[in-house]
Amino acid sequence: MASEVSPSIFGRVRLALTPEPTPVLLRTGIAVLIDVLVVFAVVRTALVFAGHGEVGLTHAVLPAVFGGIFGFLGSLGGSARSGLARALLLSLASFPLTLLAIAVRDVPIAAGLALAAVAAGAGFLAWHGEPLATLGSVLLYMFFLPLVFGAGSGVPIGYLALGFAVMVVCSVVLRGIVALLPRHRRAARVKATDEATHTRRFALVAQPQLSRLRRTTLRSAIGLGIGAFVMALTRRHDAVWVLMTLIALIPPALPLTIDRLLQRLAGTAVAMVLLTAVDALVPPGPWRLLALAPGIVITIAYMRRSYTLSVMGISLVAVLAYAQVQAPLGEALLFRGMDTLIGAAIAIAVTLIIPVGRRPEPVWGR
Repeated sequence: MASEVSPSIFGRVRLALTPEPTPVLLRTGIAVLIDVLVVFAVVRTALVFAGHGEVGLTHAVLPAVFGGIFGFLGSLGGSARSGLARALLLSLASFPLTLLAIAVRDVPIAAGLALAAVAAGAGFLAWHGEPLATLGSVLLYMFFLPLVFGAGSGVPIGYLALGFAVMVVCSVVLRGIVALLPRHRRAARVKATDEATHTRRFALVAQPQLSRLRRTTLRSAIGLGIGAFVMALTRRHDAVWVLMTLIALIPPALPLTIDRLLQRLAGTAVAMVLLTAVDALVPPGPWRLLALAPGIVITIAYMRRSYTLSVMGISLVAVLAYAQVQAPLGEALLFRGMDTLIGAAIAIAVTLIIPVGRRPEPVWGR
């Protein structure tokens, strides 16, 4: 019996880790990397001219960088006019979302309720298909990153406002440059789901997909809300990785599948091997920043093509950024590996135990 079952399981695993038949969005990944570098450099320069000292300067710059990533990413695709409008509006929206994240981060009940509400809002938008599903994901991550990493906490409001104002200008200018490129060389839009764009505005997706999305949204809001509550209550920095695993495995718009779980674990494992090599071969310091650039590009370029590689990329970026390039990576790697397993276990428990509609069963994605 074992010989009959094993080939089927191995075949399933191999299929789960096989890339999807979608293009690699390399130009999009490079465009986002350029956006990060430009926003970081310009905002940093603006804050220095405004009188901010070297101490805590990077911490003051990061909130605008996080907002700029998703404001710019969400602006890609479509016409030049709509792209510029989205760059402006999304970049502006990142400021109040960051302020909300800063305000609730150390208050357990507020942190849990806020993340649950933002996740529910993202899910509500996903019920209406693309492009609203992508809009919901962009807004969710604009709030999520400052919440889990504490970006902007303790930074005077004047410096925060200046950083975001400069970022908004940079995002609009960079989106304008993208619009000037030949159409076949422009960075493509990244979609949060595989759904086709709806032609009717704000029309709900058809059943039975709508019922599945509603259950997924509620489970995601509950799971992420509990995770944010625990993170704020314990104030343990390693809880960041648990929450990051949860949002990757139980987002509001996508159901948890065995494929996605395996891809998450495989991508994290590969990243840990690469980071161990970086820790052993590259001395702490600015040279480690070189690993951030390919990590950002891979994360975006393979977001739809290969979730495994995308997870590997974001893990490289997250661990290096969180541990800081001047510090040893050993502790961050240990917590990252352990808490990915913990987050995966919690995600499975949330999916199987929370009685929302029909009790689900673990399924393969394809």
